[in-house]
Amino acid sequence: MPINKLAAEDFDFFRDFLDALPVQCFVKDAQGNALLMNKACEEALGVPFSVVKGEKIKQFFPAEQWQRFFLRDLSVFEAHQTISSEETFFSAKHGQNRVGYVVKNPLYDEQGKPQYIIGSTIDITEQKQLQQQVDNELEMLKLQVADAPLQTILEQFARSFEATFPGTMCSILLLDECGLHLTHGVAPSLPADYCAAIDGLTIGQGVGSCGTAAYTGQSTIVADIASDPLWQDYAALALSHGLASCWSIPIISTKGKVLGTFANYHAYPCSPQAIELQAIKRAAYLIGLAIEHDRAERQLAQDQKKQQEAAQHTQTILDNMVDGVVTIGVDGVIESFNAAASRIFGFQADEIVGRNVSILMPEPHASHHDAYLRHHFDTGEHRVIGQPREVVGRRKNGSLFPMRLSVSKTTRAGQAIFIGLVSDITQEHQRTQEIHRLAFYDALTGLPNRRLLMDRIKKAMIASARSGHYGAVMFLDLDHFKQLNDTHGHDVGDVLLQQVSARLLSCVRESDSVARLGGDEFVILLEALSLHEAEAANQAKWVATKILETLGRPYSLCGIEHLSTPSIGIVLFLAEQTSIEELLKKADVAMYQAKAAGRNTACFFDPEMQAAAAIQADLEKSLRDALTREQFFLEYQIQCNAAGHILGVEALVRWQHPTLGKVLPEVFIPMAEETGVIVPLGLWVLEQALGQLCVWSRYPKSQSWMLAVNMSGLQLAHPNFVDSVIRVLRQTGANPARVRIELTEGAMQKDIDEIIGKMNELKALGVSFSLDHFGTGYSSLLHLKRLPLAQLKIDASFVRDLHCNPSNAMLAQAVISLGHGFDLAVIAEGVECAEQQERLEHMGCDAFQGHLFGRPVGAEQLHHYFD
Repeated sequence: MPINKLAAEDFDFFRDFLDALPVQCFVKDAQGNALLMNKACEEALGVPFSVVKGEKIKQFFPAEQWQRFFLRDLSVFEAHQTISSEETFFSAKHGQNRVGYVVKNPLYDEQGKPQYIIGSTIDITEQKQLQQQVDNELEMLKLQVADAPLQTILEQFARSFEATFPGTMCSILLLDECGLHLTHGVAPSLPADYCAAIDGLTIGQGVGSCGTAAYTGQSTIVADIASDPLWQDYAALALSHGLASCWSIPIISTKGKVLGTFANYHAYPCSPQAIELQAIKRAAYLIGLAIEHDRAERQLAQDQKKQQEAAQHTQTILDNMVDGVVTIGVDGVIESFNAAASRIFGFQADEIVGRNVSILMPEPHASHHDAYLRHHFDTGEHRVIGQPREVVGRRKNGSLFPMRLSVSKTTRAGQAIFIGLVSDITQEHQRTQEIHRLAFYDALTGLPNRRLLMDRIKKAMIASARSGHYGAVMFLDLDHFKQLNDTHGHDVGDVLLQQVSARLLSCVRESDSVARLGGDEFVILLEALSLHEAEAANQAKWVATKILETLGRPYSLCGIEHLSTPSIGIVLFLAEQTSIEELLKKADVAMYQAKAAGRNTACFFDPEMQAAAAIQADLEKSLRDALTREQFFLEYQIQCNAAGHILGVEALVRWQHPTLGKVLPEVFIPMAEETGVIVPLGLWVLEQALGQLCVWSRYPKSQSWMLAVNMSGLQLAHPNFVDSVIRVLRQTGANPARVRIELTEGAMQKDIDEIIGKMNELKALGVSFSLDHFGTGYSSLLHLKRLPLAQLKIDASFVRDLHCNPSNAMLAQAVISLGHGFDLAVIAEGVECAEQQERLEHMGCDAFQGHLFGRPVGAEQLHHYFD
């Protein structure tokens, strides 16, 4: 019956019925004129039905979209069938575009001809946004796992968020280190001038949405920038760039620290809906995790957890949409097969109905499934019914895949039938495997990481307790690996680590484990060695020897021929006689013993060595505090010419330990270099020594003295080395021409061009340089004529045996001749007797330093030289 012929009470009932529905409902005639709309539809269009009744409503839609609507209407009439589609439409109720699922059905007249279209639109915006959020989060997690730059992650995430919520302009501002200013992070859609204007914004109450949110740590939602007091000082700036509202959420770290803000701008005044606010807060949380790059392990665990949750959520949605439904009779014959099942297995319904269900599973799964069902009929036990489980499925092409199967039982026409719900979980398994790989294996080498190693050692200890067999842990470190990285770059170093990993695996049994702890540190776990300790030690030593031989062969690294050797520490274990941490510590100590023994060797753990290492560790700890506790002091040793006249002094740092007394320089100087303390310590020495030089400059007899100060390679390599020296010169007022910096040959092994540049900068001020311990190395010979030196210093080891060792005498003569050949002065250190001085003087040595002339003493003890 035509709608306009319905009785009034019937029409009112029909209209009330449609108004009660939460979805948009409408009726149109064949010409597209509106005949009926419910309240939901009126709210979406923003006009009452009476305004558009009997008219086309194309003014509410873009022309292209309206034309598409009209063609679909024609299809409904021509095909006599329901047509559905997804459409984007502007909702006056929401004030923004929405996504709707539109379904159109034909209505027929009394002759059975289609006369009207009744349609409905279900608003699925939230569902689409929710799915897009899940996709955005998954994409962000992928970028983090791939170690993408933070800028790339934030940029991609902001663009994805804007795509999810059209009309939104995202801004991510980052709080600077002092916690006072917001700096530009990413803002793909905001005007560049606006971003530049707010870059460096000082946070505070009333400093717009972002400044306030960062200051208070609370969400700051401003629906209308023009009238909100928080924007009083910044409204003109925002409005001039077309920005009318700003919702800002603080980005908070896992420890509650504000890291920045995540803001959503709009070109019109508006407030967030619940789903938008929830999404913004969720986004701010994810951005916070990305920013916390220094907490890699915790971040990885959090990322994996979120990824699993997102994957499970996505999988739940997919399962509800794509589950296969298969009904089976008591004889195991398939009775029905839906479209989703066809997609999963590759069979069409007419190909599979009437065949036994075993065709969908390989053996032994098919037989097990049949046995479960027979057991159910015989006993009534529900071992399968209602219990979802994972089995292996078989597709039409014979390929196998993991699937989740849930079987329920019902009756039809008095006959029992089984309904199987099937979902393909291949991707779920792959994700689980990937998460497992990321959690337990090293990304570069594919070897087990520390977490998996600890678990394997624990299991090996338990197995050792049961069997009585010894096991062994080897701690391996590559010799001079840092030098390779510094010389050829980390990419080449990574290739070496990968090749070392492959060679290590070739040296052990399949039952053993090779793990990478990080950097160039590896651990080898040997299980099920001999029942006897001595024999087990020999077995471990044999493996270590094999590793030394295998790893000592040449490597080809990106076209570079390279030799690398390892140092190996070995410790045996039996059962659980010690903790895993203690076991690794002992192996580490043994490894350092191997390095001390000359590298490229293997050493077993020695308890005495552990005690020495503990003392060394305590000394290192004391060293870090020695400077602030004023435990260092300077002594000075005079330098003289052949006539015994004082030319200058060398400043020597000493450490007075509160309990150990004086600690030898040869003990604490290498330790200071290893720990980095040498840089602040060296600066302190320079400040004290130059201050003393200024005091001596007031006395006629000492005003021409040269002051020699030692500098290590680490100090020279420091970016602020030159500036620091210049600053101390200015602060103390010392004459640069009276300052001589002594460098070791080890310092020449760094970037020689950079070193020469720094030396020339200081030389231009008057500072001179001496090369200490000359002749004990080789690298400086290659660059001697390029270095802006004034002096060479003969090492004390050559002077000590000068009278009885012809080789030392020849070396000393060679250094003197070489120095004079380059127009350099030569000084010898360690001169302790007149005979040594005479021989050196005869060779042409210019100056001398040693106990013969004076031991190192405090500055006050030198006063007698010039009083």
